[in-house]
Amino acid sequence: MHKKLLAVAVAAFVAAPAIATADTTLFGQFKYEVGAIDDGDDRNLVHSTIGSRLGVRGAEDLGGGMQAIFRLQGNFNGVNQSLATQSFDLNEEAWVGLQGDFGRVLLGRSDTAMKLASLPFRAFTDTLADGNNRPASWGRAEGVHYTTPSFNGLTVSATVEPNGNKTRSYYSLNAIYNQGPIFVSIAAEDAPSTGLFQGGGKQIVDGNTNWQIGGSYDFGAGTVGLLYQDIDDIADVVTLPVTFNVTPQVSLRAAVQYRDFDNGPVDDLTNFAVGASYHFSNRTELFANVWYDDEISSTANGAAEETQLGIGLRHSF
Repeated sequence: MHKKLLAVAVAAFVAAPAIATADTTLFGQFKYEVGAIDDGDDRNLVHSTIGSRLGVRGAEDLGGGMQAIFRLQGNFNGVNQSLATQSFDLNEEAWVGLQGDFGRVLLGRSDTAMKLASLPFRAFTDTLADGNNRPASWGRAEGVHYTTPSFNGLTVSATVEPNGNKTRSYYSLNAIYNQGPIFVSIAAEDAPSTGLFQGGGKQIVDGNTNWQIGGSYDFGAGTVGLLYQDIDDIADVVTLPVTFNVTPQVSLRAAVQYRDFDNGPVDDLTNFAVGASYHFSNRTELFANVWYDDEISSTANGAAEETQLGIGLRHSF
């Protein structure tokens, strides 16, 4: 079904020139990565296309400063799966909306307000190193998404996902200040049963109310950030990402994440990652990452190799 939807979307893109008032773009990214990963028992050589995606986006001028907008975006999921057998899934963005002087309204599947407030704090997006140091609440919702116009750099966003009744629905709200080199955000969510992700793939349990506050600073040659998250009845999480541009072609990145669990087999964990990228152009990047997974070490009685490695190539279009 998803492949049929993609075919329809691509056909619409091909036909777009016939519609004079519409602006439609086909976009995507392909990434291939090889990693040496420890699962707690053995070190395995894996390959990954996680982060490879394809999408169509467009806008139509409705007059009076208003636009109709849409986006269909999915990815090719999987670690150690054959590219010939992987399925394409429209699991990222699928929405239609309106934007204008009133702000932006999206109807469908998109990033939650909580996730929008976390974006600058994810240093290893779409790589194998991402799993153990990305922000602890990270997800999308299918519902109504609203973002206000910018008031001198300040915006407010809200997400509501209806799930049958008020007590089972998902809600999130953020306030973001993004002006010049400064980014500051605060956000909260009530996540009853949405399957959002925490860190390395753990699901938020029913009835969670989570909140976070963070800030980042762009010092010209790079960025540094600090994010605190309170994941209700599970953990307090602190994430520190840093990026640095050595030259226009070479960049470095690092992240440290500390998790203090409310209950569980371990009291706390500290994960960190470092990486380097060579940018052949704005669209093509060769990268290598090394990361330490404290969770594997803590749950494998010290027998596991905690240090992991990934090398990959990414091209966007």
